[in-house]
This record gives sequence, structure tokens and C-alpha cells, in this order.
Amino acid sequence: MPNMDLQEQLRLLYELQQIDAEILTLNNKLKSVPLKIKRAEEQLQVHQQKLQAKQSQLADTEKVQRSKTAELEMEGEQRIKYETQLREVKSNKEYQALDKEISFIQEKEVEIEDEILSAMLQIDQLNEELTQQQTELDAEKEKHNVQIAGYEQETKDLKAEIVTWSGKRKGFSHQIDSGLMEQYQAQFKRYRKGLVALVVENACGNCHLTIPPQTLQEARRYGQFIRCGSCRLILYIPPPSPDDASVEVPTSGSQS
Repeated sequence: MPNMDLQEQLRLLYELQQIDAEILTLNNKLKSVPLKIKRAEEQLQVHQQKLQAKQSQLADTEKVQRSKTAELEMEGEQRIKYETQLREVKSNKEYQALDKEISFIQEKEVEIEDEILSAMLQIDQLNEELTQQQTELDAEKEKHNVQIAGYEQETKDLKAEIVTWSGKRKGFSHQIDSGLMEQYQAQFKRYRKGLVALVVENACGNCHLTIPPQTLQEARRYGQFIRCGSCRLILYIPPPSPDDASVEVPTSGSQS
């Protein structure tokens, strides 16, 4: 074991687990980026599918218009044929029969013309809606491209941060007792947390349980590892810094 006291070991271990916690957070953020990209792709697909559905509806309506126009032409040709025959008939019975057929075709022509007009109006409406949806899709594509560029930059930034923190991590394994290091690595791998809890205002920094005075006194001695009575992490009390030293406030002197 390196020539270091227990307090220094805990300091190094605490710093190491802070670094590993930061790396873990960054890795989790990095893993979430593909999910963000997937959601952005799905959002764009919704707009594309709406546009495709409208295009399909327009194509079907135009097909109906063409079909009805062809049907109207056929009915018109048949009507002209009957009108030609009507001028050549000899008997009243034949005249009435042809006239009845012509009247029937004329009624059908009016019905088909109404259907064609309805289809034309629907086509105009669909074209307007299609133009609007195309505008919305173009705007969504611009938004999507900005999002994807942002996610790509986020990925680069996160990877760079991970490299930076990983660089800070190097060297700790050579300074910490190998047995303690093995315990720490097993703990972090299984539970995603370290072995050490910083004491903050006489409480465990992990579970926030108030630590009994006697336990605090033992922890300050650093004669052995003292664990939190609740979460069982090793308590670490950093040495006081010069800034923490109490400053004596002069008392006011007696008035003469």
C-alpha cells in the first residue's frame, strides 16, 4: 500500500467516485442522444406521411374526375347516336322508345356533370391543403436539420467531456490501496455508487442521516473506516481548510 494515511486514502477515493459519477452522467446523456434523434425522425415522418396521404387522396380524386369525364363522353356519344336514329324512325312507337332513352341519358349526363364538378371542387381544395402541408413539411425539415445538427454537436461535446474526465481519472488506481480499489470498483459496477459518503453538517452526504457525536469523533480520528449506520458507506470528513478557521472577534473595550 502507498505510504499514505487513511484520511488521504478516503480523499482520493471520494474524488475518484465524484469523477466516475460525472463520467456515468455524461455516458447516460450520450446514450439518450440517439433516442432524441429517433423522436425527431418520427416527428418528421408524421408530417411526411400526412403529405403523402393528401397526395394519395388528390390522385384518387383526379382519377375519379377522369373516369367520370370518360363516362360523360361515352354517354354523349350514345345520346348523339339515339338523336340521329330519332330523325330516321317511321313509327310513333319507335320514336317514343328512342326519346325515352335520350331523356334517360340526359338525366345521367346531368348527374355525371355534378359528380365531375364536385370532384373538381375537391381537387381545388386538396391542392390548397397540399400546398399548406408542403409548407409545413418544409418548415419541419428546417427544424429537423437544426435539431439533428444540435444533437450531433451535443454528441461531440459529451464525448470530449468524457475524454477530459477520463484523463482526470488516470493515476488514481496507483495511489489507492488495491484491496480498497477492488471493493470500490465492484460497488460502483453493481450499484452505480461509490464507497465513501462526505459528511455534511454532521450528516451523511448520501442518506442525510444525522451522525451521532461519538461516531463523528471516531470518524475524525481515522483509526479505521467508520460507516454510516444507515447506508453503510464509509464516512469521510475532510480536514478543515485555513478558510474554515474561526476568526476571533475583538470585544469592545471599556469606555474611559
